[in-house]
Amino acid sequence: MATNFRFRFEKILDWYAKKKDEAKKRLAELKAEYLREESILREMEEEKEFGERAFLENISNIRYSLVIRDYIDKKKEEISIQKNKLNLLDKKILEQRSVLLYWEMKERSMEKLRERDLFTYQLKLKRLENIILDENGIVRYLRKI
Repeated sequence: MATNFRFRFEKILDWYAKKKDEAKKRLAELKAEYLREESILREMEEEKEFGERAFLENISNIRYSLVIRDYIDKKKEEISIQKNKLNLLDKKILEQRSVLLYWEMKERSMEKLRERDLFTYQLKLKRLENIILDENGIVRYLRKI
């Protein structure tokens, strides 16, 4: 049985799907940025550890130790700033996940409505088919008489 079903809200459903895809793309971008910033943080921590080892190795040289201590303090500040960046990105990721969830729910609800409309359309089509078959049966019966 060929059907010509056309969902009345197809454009809205397409728009929801587009918004969901945009939200997925944005979430992927944020996750990639988070990974980049996290690798930068690891590098900073490694540099700080290198400075701490150099400080311990050269503790007898006061001037060099002061320079290294300043370097370590600077790295601690940079690490703190980087951790704040990561926290901010983490919050953005959580917000984007909720946005994605919102659009997925909207799309899912529209899909359910589409399924319901299709079911109703098929029922109407079946009723119409039954009426036509009944009419054909009546016409054949009347021809025999």
